Amino acid sequence: MLMVLQRILTENRDQVSNHDPKLVIAFDEAHPLSNMSKKGFRPSHIIGRTINCYSKNSDASVWVVFASTTSQVADFSAPQSIHDSLRVAVAGQLLYPPYTHLGWDQNADPLSGTLANNVASFDHIVGFGRPLWKSLVGKRTISEVLELAAQKLCKSMTFHANDANQALAILSQRFGLDICLGHPDAVSYLEKAVASYLRICFSTTEDRMWSFTGYPSEPILSCVAAMIVHRTPSDVDFVLGILKKKIDGGMVEIGQSGELASRLLLLLAKDLFIRKDPPKGVIRDLYYNESGDAELIDCRKVSVVDFLEYLFGETFWSRTIEEAKAAFQHAYINFSHWVSMTEFISPPVPDQTDADSLRCSANEWTLRHWHRTSAVQCCHLQPLVDKMIPIYFDDPALGPDDLNRVSQIFISDKAGKNRHEHDLGSVTRTHDSIQCLSNLPYIALLLDLNVEPKLNVTFPEKEPNHVETDRCLRIYASGISETTFPFLSEHPGVASQLCGLVSRQKEAPSQTILEALVKFGSTARLRNLQWELQDA
Repeated sequence: MLMVLQRILTENRDQVSNHDPKLVIAFDEAHPLSNMSKKGFRPSHIIGRTINCYSKNSDASVWVVFASTTSQVADFSAPQSIHDSLRVAVAGQLLYPPYTHLGWDQNADPLSGTLANNVASFDHIVGFGRPLWKSLVGKRTISEVLELAAQKLCKSMTFHANDANQALAILSQRFGLDICLGHPDAVSYLEKAVASYLRICFSTTEDRMWSFTGYPSEPILSCVAAMIVHRTPSDVDFVLGILKKKIDGGMVEIGQSGELASRLLLLLAKDLFIRKDPPKGVIRDLYYNESGDAELIDCRKVSVVDFLEYLFGETFWSRTIEEAKAAFQHAYINFSHWVSMTEFISPPVPDQTDADSLRCSANEWTLRHWHRTSAVQCCHLQPLVDKMIPIYFDDPALGPDDLNRVSQIFISDKAGKNRHEHDLGSVTRTHDSIQCLSNLPYIALLLDLNVEPKLNVTFPEKEPNHVETDRCLRIYASGISETTFPFLSEHPGVASQLCGLVSRQKEAPSQTILEALVKFGSTARLRNLQWELQDA
């Protein structure tokens, strides 16, 4: 905070003013000052009187800054009954607009400054997100930086898997939990998360009655969250159990097509895969104290061939032609967390001269997500696909430019009671709303999680002189079971919780004419439309 104040106060150092502060007093985490003590006074009252005594006989400008991450700071002013100046009648009820000039990503390496093969290093990843983490490098050890991040994320020196606030913080940071704002517990949860669990307040409504919050992409924090939750297998089960309770209670939304379940399935599968046999020298816990060049285990590149074999079983590649495996032998993924989009991947841009509307190329879009190890949850109205995971081809034959080495895994989510296998063929990256053209092959994965288990894999034969643009490995995977996802057999707790998320309690079918008619218009069937049937 002091660094920010210094920058503000010296921004126009050439312009000297008599109103420039001669003394600045800063209180961080100031909200406890408004708490009533056992002796019947508030510390803020004493501080106010002290400041008044100091400055009343001087014309020198004195600034006092009270900062806090909680909206309780809006109640900082003391009630009129004990406030000598009588300038404030009652505590405030409106939200204070958040101070948003602290910056984000200002310490991140430029896209051209780091090779795609080196993005997993601690020194690279620590630059993304809030400037705090990078500012500590060189002053503290890597272990101290990671432990501080864990402490701030959990509001505790130790992680308790059965603590709902800690569990939701760990999951929200990586899996993008959607909070139902109409739920009675939503407001209190969001206030606590912003105040104590590193959730960010982006803005407030114009009437200052509501705030917009979330966990932005911050890969160093994602790695810390993964290290915490995978400390023991039981912690994962506990955390998922808390999440299921929040979903069943209506506070966390799963999505109409099971979007949350598939985010959990895919990222947890990668988490478990990379921890099966981790190489030496990688940063896999909070207590690493060696070189900053070391790779964070959750950001390391993972072979697509090996990951799909782990996800779908050892026989996966034998289900299609041999050329499919060869096409992806140099392909890798590295996602450590999910980020959400608010518009189409390739939205129509009416005004190409508007700098805020300009869209980067598909390759740059993909490569930037690779650099910060993020995967994408598409907006709700995005046609054909729901998710994107960046692929990087580490193949020298493709040339030195990383922009020419990227492709994608596009994922479509389904959670209805009917199969949607036929929809897989319509997934294409050439659609107007996607436009991710490339000479490299890509993957289309349809997850049909609420029907009977089935796995089907296809890859087109390559014709002579064929352009690679539309060569697609298509995977249809249905049902959350060991049949489709064999790795779940080693993690029954994870399997059980994921099944519970997509297999909601089903309503008993209507048995009477009355039950059918009160649902008039719900279907196009006669029993839901012809009210004359009740006289039959």
